[in-house]
Amino acid sequence: MVAWWLADRVVGSPQSFLAPYTALFMIGVTVRASGTAALRQVGVVVAGVTVAAAAVVALPPVAALAASVAVGTAVGRLRVFAPDGMWVAITALLVLLYGSAMDETVVMFRVADVALGALVGVCVNALVLPPEYLSEARDLVVERSRGQAQLLRDLARVVKDGKQVQWELRTDLWALFKASGVTAALDRGKDSLRGNIRRKGWARVGGERIYRPVATALDRTLISLAAVVVGVEALSRKADASQAGLRADVADLLDTVADALDELGYDPARHHSPYAQMMNLHLPEAMRLSDVVRADLDDAGSDAEAISAIVVAIDTVNATLYGLGHERAPTQ
Repeated sequence: MVAWWLADRVVGSPQSFLAPYTALFMIGVTVRASGTAALRQVGVVVAGVTVAAAAVVALPPVAALAASVAVGTAVGRLRVFAPDGMWVAITALLVLLYGSAMDETVVMFRVADVALGALVGVCVNALVLPPEYLSEARDLVVERSRGQAQLLRDLARVVKDGKQVQWELRTDLWALFKASGVTAALDRGKDSLRGNIRRKGWARVGGERIYRPVATALDRTLISLAAVVVGVEALSRKADASQAGLRADVADLLDTVADALDELGYDPARHHSPYAQMMNLHLPEAMRLSDVVRADLDDAGSDAEAISAIVVAIDTVNATLYGLGHERAPTQ
């Protein structure tokens, strides 16, 4: 409404609808991206009317239409106009069809409407609840930690119950891999705060940097969990009742590491010591259980190879989590 009112009542444009139409393209993207999009939209329109004017001067009407579309399409493919390059040809075509390519007043109104709409859109996007995606990245940290912990609990249940599995666990693992990477989400969140008035609030708690260590840990441990899945699948294909006690220890180990992964869901911006329980309780217990399982491998029989692979992968997870806890410790 503001863009239309300014274009219609203040500027007096005969095509005032272009202002609010352009403004809509600026809403919903990051503040930085909306500024870039505003410059691009104005450039597209200027390029389009220039192509149309040149075509009218040089060619007869029908040829001018064909040439303006062809040249506008070629100009629109320039990197500077991506991803809105198609509008160069469309603008040139519309200007020719309206018969205003040589009408300087109408052309200037068209450029002014687009520039005004872009400016209003950028201002609204920057000042009225500007979008930020760091909150989504924070929520993804919680979601991924819970998801990876649940996968370990499901693996522990398979080991404990002696259930045979084939592709079910890999489906859950693949779902985690397909989900947006936490580190990539943080990069998007960081970019969304550039020029954003909400940046100060995040800066007071450390911004995206406070989530970077846990994001890296989650991405790294997911790779190790893939090895655990393969080991548990191999173990599930063997029914050795004599190893029930050892399998129970393996299940307890997986459950304990799952509890440690759950701790990664605590927001370091809101908790003074988010990983204290992981460092003081879950990881020491996981290391103890790992030693217990490793000590019994000589008597594991046909289960030895699969259990050994599980323990090696879990030890890698534990090492990653220990590194995260020690990295966080100086700021706790």
